[in-house]
Amino acid sequence: MTIILTTLPGLAAQQVEETFKDIMDVDQKFFESSILPEAKFVDETPQKKNELGSRSGHMPLFKKTRLKIQYALKMREKKAAEKRAKFLKPVSPYEVTDEDINDIEIDFYNSEFEGFDEEDNQLVNEKIESKQSINQSKNDVEIKDNTIVGGIRTQKTDNEMMLDCDNVNMNEDTGEIEAIGSPVLVLPSQGVKLTADKMIYNQNSNVLKAIGNVVLTKGNMPVYGDYIQINMNEENILMDNITAAPTAMNVRAKKALSENNKLILTDGSMYSEKSNKFNFITRMIGPDFSRMIISDEDKNLLMGEDNAKLRIVADRINVNANKDHDTVQFKDAQVFYNDKYLFKLPSFTAYTNKEQEYVEANYPELGSIARFGMFAGPGFVFQAPFGSTVKLIPMLNYKNDIGFGGAIKYKSAFNDTQLMYGSSSDVFVLRGKQQLDDKLSLQYGSNAYMDDWFLGRRMPKYLAELVYDDNKTINDFLLEGRKLQFRHRASMAYAQDGEWNMHSENIRSSNIGTTRFRYMAEANQSLYKYEDKANRKSFELGLVMQGSAAVYGTGDTQFIGRIGPRIHTQYKYWMQDIGYFMSGFSDETPMPVYDMYRYGRSNIYIREALRLNKYLTVGWAGSVTLSNDSPNGELFQENAFIFSIGPDDFKVNLGYDFMRRTTYFTVAMMFDTKGTVVDFNKMEIKNPERLGRSERKKEDNIAFEQNKPQQPSVKKLEYAQVINIEDPDKESI
Repeated sequence: MTIILTTLPGLAAQQVEETFKDIMDVDQKFFESSILPEAKFVDETPQKKNELGSRSGHMPLFKKTRLKIQYALKMREKKAAEKRAKFLKPVSPYEVTDEDINDIEIDFYNSEFEGFDEEDNQLVNEKIESKQSINQSKNDVEIKDNTIVGGIRTQKTDNEMMLDCDNVNMNEDTGEIEAIGSPVLVLPSQGVKLTADKMIYNQNSNVLKAIGNVVLTKGNMPVYGDYIQINMNEENILMDNITAAPTAMNVRAKKALSENNKLILTDGSMYSEKSNKFNFITRMIGPDFSRMIISDEDKNLLMGEDNAKLRIVADRINVNANKDHDTVQFKDAQVFYNDKYLFKLPSFTAYTNKEQEYVEANYPELGSIARFGMFAGPGFVFQAPFGSTVKLIPMLNYKNDIGFGGAIKYKSAFNDTQLMYGSSSDVFVLRGKQQLDDKLSLQYGSNAYMDDWFLGRRMPKYLAELVYDDNKTINDFLLEGRKLQFRHRASMAYAQDGEWNMHSENIRSSNIGTTRFRYMAEANQSLYKYEDKANRKSFELGLVMQGSAAVYGTGDTQFIGRIGPRIHTQYKYWMQDIGYFMSGFSDETPMPVYDMYRYGRSNIYIREALRLNKYLTVGWAGSVTLSNDSPNGELFQENAFIFSIGPDDFKVNLGYDFMRRTTYFTVAMMFDTKGTVVDFNKMEIKNPERLGRSERKKEDNIAFEQNKPQQPSVKKLEYAQVINIEDPDKESI
């Protein structure tokens, strides 16, 4: 027996649809993404790359404007071509719409179509006359039995529910309709299906109940429960003993209540039975430890693949979906590893934007920065407009004595800015970057080391620089199996010479502030490669060519060109990178402390790494001027030691740069969700319909995908790699 229930209001369909999404989104929004700041996922499958701005409608303003202009020009050209082709081709007048007639009348009589001959003009006039006669006859069309004469049927309403069952019992006294015998309730417009042992709809109270073995399904994603009640008057849904297995984490709770823009789960847990691996690899100075080949038997994993279990027990989890932000707060959470108590979090709150592109949290900040000294202090996060956050950090500061200071961190999807002051050093430090397009950015800073690519990290007094950075790889270039990597960088900047750059330098500042226009390029050609993973041996030989040309607002110039071989080797657990540069340069920079070329005519760089045991790897990075002609008189232009401590899936990296007197602290971690459990007494999700969903205007979500090649659909990511958690040149706070 099949019944179409047109008496139920559309609210029921909407509530079931939204509640289904709410339950499914609980794990997707907070357990598949990184909880570490500035993490970016890279899907290494051939069909897909998660690049900046890949989301339609959410991208930097400069890129969005550029694509809108390109899209408008393409659509204008396309529409003009289609219109001309359509009206010069003989077609039935029934295929011409009223809008087409209006357009063609305006265009035709204003002679906007060039190249029309007399035959074309006659064809257009015939189409206009035929369409006018059709419009005149519309008044004579009859409508009988919801059917327009001519065979075009009226469409079904989107609010219909279709109920299929073996038996239906109706009680006129109570107003109840009882469906038994494998009842199936379908919402065709939403693609949602509800099954149970029995369903009851009360026409008087406007309440729908499903009892026993309840399964709520959308697509291939089922939510299981013992009981569900949908109250269309009070706009709430109640489920008992729900279980959902959407993606990375299964969701289970004794009760689920949806009412007043809230989804409340009681006495529940989220757990993972699938292996979803995430690598958090922090870039850092010195050798790249991640390149080292390590045999499986020598690996030591903190979170082992077989029996490791991470468990979080929280009294309360609050999730709030605001207009521009999503936040998650853990209250009184205890963390266990393999049933061993680790630590307790009285309160921890994380903030992100709707696209999950960054995470900021109220954790303390500590570290060390050149000229500023050491610092430590608590962090307080506040929401800011357009999905951004502001973090305030009062701190203790130590340089030569103890002082006080503070910091402000502004973070959004495309901007990261830090401003600090400490009384101990009596200096302001500013560092920031705004992404404008995929390859275009603006970096700015004061008294902080800024990225100058292969010319090293330099500290200006003030800097604002517009940077275009692009790269390309050509496979099988010169030799089969070898590749050429080309990168170039163009920049326009205003800078003022700094007061301090490296320890013990005797270069005096000019205090000049001026503009600088610079172009840099690098060609890196692979010549030979050998790798034997079984015996932990590798050898790679390449050739690197680099060049830089700069013109300053003072009329001065700087030209640098250098070329040399590079070698990467590994023998057992000793890995090294060695390169040599023969350089030619003419350096007339008016800002010597900031950007004078320091590496001389003959320079060698070395990166060494030695794995001493499963818990300790040591490294050293140095750059030595062999020609003894560096302008600062120093033999070493780079000199840093790095210690990587811990098991292979959780490394703490400590380093110290002797030239810049800077301490580095980074983390590299591999995490597998399998075996992870989050238990909670209560989870409350406010505005669940807005969780991970932006309310930006529709015009901001223009279909820019037409500017991209279509990609085939791929299976859900089972393994993801996270890179660039820290800028290698960044002194983070």
